[in-house]
Amino acid sequence: MSSKDVVVASGDGDPFQGAESKKELTPRTGRTAVKNHLERGWVKHRLIRDFALAEKTQKELAAQYGVSETSISAFKRRHAFEIEEVRNNLADEYAGVWVAQKMERIREYQNAAEKMADGSSPRNQEVLVSILKAVAEELGQLPARTQVNVSNQQVTYEIVGIDADDI
Repeated sequence: MSSKDVVVASGDGDPFQGAESKKELTPRTGRTAVKNHLERGWVKHRLIRDFALAEKTQKELAAQYGVSETSISAFKRRHAFEIEEVRNNLADEYAGVWVAQKMERIREYQNAAEKMADGSSPRNQEVLVSILKAVAEELGQLPARTQVNVSNQQVTYEIVGIDADDI
């Protein structure tokens, strides 16, 4: 599928953000950029998609996101893999989002579990157990929880061929 086969809806491209995010992406001329602004989850995702769509120049993106062209270029180099992943799968709105990928979630669980395992407090152990349980659920290693419905319905059986008075 080429990028010409994909229909891009109008809008800001981020279905998860409300009106607050729209004002933040207007040109920020005259103000200094906030440190790590481009690395914020939804800003990062939107900029990666902007690069993948290739509809704007780096200069236009720098003005839109309120950062220097150097910052935009550095971002593009840092996130080249994610940009290529999104470019190859433009129809998937979750392409390039690590939390949507099972392996990435499990890696994050592993990092958190390793941090918790170093501590000896009961709270650390409790969190570690919950992390391990979450990973087991991700991998389908825990049996499915079954629910048993108990009802108080009265069941009447009728035996055909036998008269009830004979019993």
